[in-house]
Amino acid sequence: MGNAPKERRTAKERTVDRVYAEVREQILAGTWGPESRLTEEMLAERYNVSRTPVRAALHKLASDGFIEMIPRAGAVVRARTLAEAIEIYDVRSLLESEAAGLAARRRSEEEVATLYKIADEMEAIAEKSGQVPALSQLNQELHHLILRASRNRTLEESALRLIDIGFVINTYTNFRRTDMARTLADHRALIQAIEAQDEIWASSVMRAHIATTRNALKSTMRP
Repeated sequence: MGNAPKERRTAKERTVDRVYAEVREQILAGTWGPESRLTEEMLAERYNVSRTPVRAALHKLASDGFIEMIPRAGAVVRARTLAEAIEIYDVRSLLESEAAGLAARRRSEEEVATLYKIADEMEAIAEKSGQVPALSQLNQELHHLILRASRNRTLEESALRLIDIGFVINTYTNFRRTDMARTLADHRALIQAIEAQDEIWASSVMRAHIATTRNALKSTMRP
């Protein structure tokens, strides 16, 4: 009897986490674009749950910056302005450059090998058309692994949230060929710096890499 409330609470938390993760994934994939309305009724039916965990998941998504709770409209996928996007990339630059420096000091040989493998895969498919989703996924994996290699969980969690929001704002869809070539070259230099355990080099490359992406975004995104 005494354990029942704890079991019910745990089950509820699992349901909230599942709905949160699935809605977040659909937003990141572009299934629900900016200003798409997400109703409790629609999501409850889609995921075969009650409205209570949906409501909790939506509040969590709002707290993480993926949606807005608008009076009389409900939950709406958040549309970012150019100014907001630039702020996000500026903060990413601070966090991820620090993470890259830490990763250079703390990375394992296995992590370096995995980073090279990801870079190889990205370069192999970059010339093919219609490969934006694959490139986007690999890019996320590369950045996530560098954050993990920093061995700083707080830094990792803070940066991961901004990376996800960044992918909502912009993907490789709007990249020009020169932007893609520069990105791939940055990745290669970044991994070399991490392999060499050169903290200053790794941090500098990551800072320049994110600044380049931010500037490419400024040329394709409306103010």
